[in-house]
Amino acid sequence: MDRPARPRKSKWRLEFDNYLVNEAPKHFWLAVWIIAQIAYFAQSYYQLWTSPVTNTFRVVLSHGLPIARAAANLINLNSAILLFTVCRNIISIVRTTFLARYVPFDKNITFHICIAWAIVFWSFVHCAGHFYNFYAVELFLGGDVVTASQINFLSGPGSTGQIITISLFLMVTSAMEAVRRKHFEIFWFTHHLFIVFFGGTLMHGSFCLIKGDSGDVCRGGPTFWKFWIASAVVYLAERILREVRGRAKTYISKVVQHPSNVVEVQFTKPSFKQQAGQYIFISCPEIATYEWHPFTLTSSPNEPFVSLHIRVVGDWTTAFARRLGCRFGNKDEATMTPPSSLPFVMIDGPYGSASEDVFDFEVGILVGAGIGVTPFASILKTIWYRVKLADSLVKLKKVYFVWVCRDKEAFEWFQDLLLTIEEENLDGFLDIMTYLTAGLKPNEIRNVILNDEEGGKDAITGLRSRTLFGRPNWDVVFKTIRETHPATDVGVFFCGPKVLSATLHKASNKWTDAGEGGTRFFYGKENF
Repeated sequence: MDRPARPRKSKWRLEFDNYLVNEAPKHFWLAVWIIAQIAYFAQSYYQLWTSPVTNTFRVVLSHGLPIARAAANLINLNSAILLFTVCRNIISIVRTTFLARYVPFDKNITFHICIAWAIVFWSFVHCAGHFYNFYAVELFLGGDVVTASQINFLSGPGSTGQIITISLFLMVTSAMEAVRRKHFEIFWFTHHLFIVFFGGTLMHGSFCLIKGDSGDVCRGGPTFWKFWIASAVVYLAERILREVRGRAKTYISKVVQHPSNVVEVQFTKPSFKQQAGQYIFISCPEIATYEWHPFTLTSSPNEPFVSLHIRVVGDWTTAFARRLGCRFGNKDEATMTPPSSLPFVMIDGPYGSASEDVFDFEVGILVGAGIGVTPFASILKTIWYRVKLADSLVKLKKVYFVWVCRDKEAFEWFQDLLLTIEEENLDGFLDIMTYLTAGLKPNEIRNVILNDEEGGKDAITGLRSRTLFGRPNWDVVFKTIRETHPATDVGVFFCGPKVLSATLHKASNKWTDAGEGGTRFFYGKENF
């Protein structure tokens, strides 16, 4: 079908329009946030440095007072924004509105991390400013009257400041990816020190340590609550909603143990409504009372159940799989008896993700790495149901599905779905590309040679599409798709490790052409 070409553009305009596709929205809002902080710091510093109310303290403390107080204002500002970035229900709603064209809501966790590091930076500035101030007070009054250490540890602002700093340090260090990936429980519980952090911050400015020379000597009293109250109320409502919804009746209806340490769990929950590509949080109180773990849904909205495919890699997933009756051949499983009943579970969600947007594009590229294929199971099932039911796919006319795995057994649990969709022969609607990155054993190679017939089914996956060995050449993949679909907006969706995400992101930018007859690749990654 002939498509209308885009207008011819100058070179600088073309480069700018290419930049607008994937980078401009997040860079714009990041720049706004940074400029706002610099401006607010400068305004706060100037106000305190020129205020006649703080003349006495300014003589003693010099620039230490406005630096410390201006930094405190930035801590207040960032703390006010921080909780909004984890209000998942609100984000799931607004990302479906026109605002999503201008605001990258799927980057909420990335922005949450940026804000956290900003709080760390301004806390350092605030502490450094006050350490100078405490020492200046000690010199002014003499060490016999009060010392810097006494102010730092024994005064109200000093003691609460220590508590705030320690809780912030623990939250930040336990949220590092190396800790979060290997010890999710440590991250989960330590991150709830945000209650101590905000509680201490609420009290921190209420001691009226820095007094004015006239009028209201406490200069209006503590200010943190004025910044924080709105986000705190919204977040509290969010958590209450999540608790109530999570405790609605949920039943495990089926458990299937797949190869490569993957367990499929099917649930029924009457109150549950989902869209393709969404994710949930699941809790099993028998395993860990207060822990909630995120997983992408693999079921379609057209199915009468909710399903997850869980890769058993950590303490919680191992304990949960064993409680469901799964065994993996480990020595400590020899004495375990089969469970007589299935555990009680709670489901919180669903929540929106980037993969939901695949139906907004004419062409979609779905890339999964290993178990990262899970969000696309839901999407491919939904496509299959819509074709079977003669439902409209809106804009979507073509899907390229790319699955990259290290071992051939990983293909097995998703094989039935791919076979079913391939058998439908969706008039060229779906192209399947599977890549095996690890080498085969000699006996496996012989098996492939014996069973892999020209024009027949692939010996590894059983699909008509052939399995390719090694890593994908993304330049070739993107170039081919760009040539096949000129003047088309293509959605690229990925779930998997960061390294491959960065490669796909760069390829999307590299092969985007917003010029005449060009193809634009819009990149989106699962992020929860």
